[in-house]
Amino acid sequence: MKRTLILLLFLLAAPARARADDLQIGLYAPTAPFAGTSARQDYVSRLAKHVAASIGGKASGRVFSRAGDFASAAKKGDLDVAVVDAAYLASIGAPYTVLAVATRGGDSSSSWQLITRGSEATIADLKGKTLLCPAIGGREPEFVGNALLGGELPKGFFAKIDTSPDVASALTALGLGRADAAVVPGGLDLPAGATKLATLPQVSWPVLVAFTGASAELRAQVVDAATSFDGGDVLGGFDRGGGDAVKSLSRKFGKAERRGPMVIPRLQVTVDELVQVRRPVIARVGLEALLAKAPPLPSP
Repeated sequence: MKRTLILLLFLLAAPARARADDLQIGLYAPTAPFAGTSARQDYVSRLAKHVAASIGGKASGRVFSRAGDFASAAKKGDLDVAVVDAAYLASIGAPYTVLAVATRGGDSSSSWQLITRGSEATIADLKGKTLLCPAIGGREPEFVGNALLGGELPKGFFAKIDTSPDVASALTALGLGRADAAVVPGGLDLPAGATKLATLPQVSWPVLVAFTGASAELRAQVVDAATSFDGGDVLGGFDRGGGDAVKSLSRKFGKAERRGPMVIPRLQVTVDELVQVRRPVIARVGLEALLAKAPPLPSP
């Protein structure tokens, strides 16, 4: 009985995911242009198989479609590492350790684009219309308004910023006329009738993160394995690092709304302007005006 109790206490005290032979890899990447859930599952399963073969033991991959489900699994310690959407990670303050960044076509980031299905010529023409954004966990308005558009548009510019489960769904919905415009990563095939209205800032592709239950040794092994992984056409391999880009994006979520230059008074005065106001001026006069007229000569 005593021996059983000691064994039970040992099992309760042991970390849930400390062993490399029981590796759990998650995937939550709605802005990565996978065709659907099956394509996501295939990707993370192949990644898990590759990592397991590289470091020994077993590994399995798990796909999350909703931010809440992913956050719950991470909080419970059900995951060791995960491939996480950079925009989502930035929106929650980047609390996880970034190990590497996924690449697509050899690039670790992509310029986003504002696309429309109407006749709009400028962004101003979208005032009062509906915009679609891939879901990133609830902070889509800040992502669109501050991170992508730099806080240049007033609050309430769009009638609605709606969300789609992922990039593929956003493109499909736009093609079906369920919104007037959408923001998606660049380099994607657009639906019939849609055109690019504007090129937006660069956003990192999904990043590989580690949670507190993963040891430093395990993290190093996973990074080494990930950098030799060939993921395919949607997300290729991984490059080490990527944390700085996520932190930079996170700061943009809280960027204050900008105001027009007309409401800002001009407070700077140059030295030349000050000197010019106080510069003495001596008017030129004729020499005759400076000479006193000689008095008349006395009579003889």
